[in-house]
Amino acid sequence: MKKEANMKVEVEQLGPIRKKMSVALPPEMVDREVEKAYLKLQQEVRLKGFRPGKAPRALLQRYFKAQVEEDVISTLVQDSYPRALDENKCLPISQPVIEKGVLEKGKEFSYTASFEIKPVLDVQGYQGLQLEKEKLSVTELDIEQQLKNLQNNHATLKTVEGREARAGDCVVIDYEGSIEGKPFAGSSLKDHLLEIAPESFLPGFSEQLTGMKAGQEKAFALAVPAGYARDDLAGKTIDFKVQLREIKEKILPKLDDEFARDLGAYADLTDLKEKIRASLTAQRQQQIEAGLKEKISGTLIEKNAVEVPPAMIEQQIKNMIASMQQRLYSQGVSFENFPYSIEKLSEIYREPAEKQVRTSLLLEAIAGKEHITVSEEDIEHRYREIAQSMKQNPAAVRKSIEPELIKAQLLEEKAIDFIIVHATVTEI
Repeated sequence: MKKEANMKVEVEQLGPIRKKMSVALPPEMVDREVEKAYLKLQQEVRLKGFRPGKAPRALLQRYFKAQVEEDVISTLVQDSYPRALDENKCLPISQPVIEKGVLEKGKEFSYTASFEIKPVLDVQGYQGLQLEKEKLSVTELDIEQQLKNLQNNHATLKTVEGREARAGDCVVIDYEGSIEGKPFAGSSLKDHLLEIAPESFLPGFSEQLTGMKAGQEKAFALAVPAGYARDDLAGKTIDFKVQLREIKEKILPKLDDEFARDLGAYADLTDLKEKIRASLTAQRQQQIEAGLKEKISGTLIEKNAVEVPPAMIEQQIKNMIASMQQRLYSQGVSFENFPYSIEKLSEIYREPAEKQVRTSLLLEAIAGKEHITVSEEDIEHRYREIAQSMKQNPAAVRKSIEPELIKAQLLEEKAIDFIIVHATVTEI
């Protein structure tokens, strides 16, 4: 019995981040798939004048040739593409661009697949770095500021009369806005509670309310900065009509042991302060480490030119948007009410996403060069850490996060640790 020929594969390197794979499938494989497709079609199709399964092949070819060829080509590509990648040890990081050949009886069927790959890097300049990091410090002033924030967050509101609104007050307002006489999304609200503070609503809006009294109306124009997040408002002038309905004064709770106990698991005010100190210390430590990593990233990028695969940047942008949406969801905020569109977010995240991908590629290359590895115990330990922080079962966390993602994260962290160990780090 004659042995069927194997498929033929040639791989061409188109550049640091692209490959092109040419695949030729033997005639007998192609003819077999065509035969299978027509037999299947014969069983399924219903043609007038013929019993099921008895329609002549010539008639089927006349009516369904284009459909059969399309289905066969799709089957041939889907079956052979993964095998061709595996046999030639190709690891694409993007969907392939397929250029299909022509299907002819008794002849080879050929196609090409172009795809992106990770660049092969020989990283330089990552040992012996001179690095500076901020000295860890938490002052009494920092703790007092946190206490003031807690006070402000737990303040009660008391309606006041007979005076003008001032900074720090909360006011209930009705407002209407228009740009060149036309309303915009969210341009009018009634009974809206707003704090008179610089960060409230549009820049400069709350300051216009200072000096108003309950029942008073005011019209004013507000120039929105060109860099404002909402594209439909940025750089434009909005005409507002505002009616102030109520002025509410903040009544701050007294900072004492009772206040501390009301907040939760704190024995007294001293205990609350110590917990704040510990929390701030952990936050500052994370910030210092993030700052040091940022400096290492900048240095690596400066010393090593890297062509970044566009597919990796697009995936990172999607990850960043998904993460942001998850944070909004956890805070009870609907993405539909968020001022940024997906397109705007993609634009905002593109530069940091590219930097993150560039850094990841360099750290991965360093890990490979220095034979840095991640063990199963490392991965399990990280799962337990995540589960503890999220107050979930480790098994549930494992189902939601792929081990490869954990491994990649740990590999980057170990590469960073390697760089720091072999660097001179000065505290400032």
